[in-house]
Amino acid sequence: MAKIVSITPTGQWQDLFKLEIRFDNGDFGTAFAKSQTPSYAVGDEVEYTKNEKGTIKIQRPNNFVGGGSFGGSFSNASKSSGDDRSASIIRQVALKAAVEYASAAGHDINTILANAETFNKWMTGQSAAPASHTEHFATRNESPF
Repeated sequence: MAKIVSITPTGQWQDLFKLEIRFDNGDFGTAFAKSQTPSYAVGDEVEYTKNEKGTIKIQRPNNFVGGGSFGGSFSNASKSSGDDRSASIIRQVALKAAVEYASAAGHDINTILANAETFNKWMTGQSAAPASHTEHFATRNESPF
């Protein structure tokens, strides 16, 4: 493991960005990234390999239980807000559930979005569990039929 002390853009090669990476152990080399802002940053502790040409491949430690490592294609989870990521995942799950429910019931897009909002509020603890079908329609004056 070594800490990145500097990342300096040095141009492009085909559709990849070339970066000179320097580590706290004195080692350095060239890394290639798909974007100008790679998934690693100055101050990150990383593992890396370096070939005879001086090309570096950054490998981040696996932050998930079970060991192993992934190739560094994901950004550091501690850098982004975990709450924002969780909320985004919850919204996606709620929308998926609403679409599956609606497709079985033949609902339109407005009903799908309303159901997604209901599922989202329930999953984030903003409301109690949705009423059963019977309870839901018992409180309405109009009949759906």
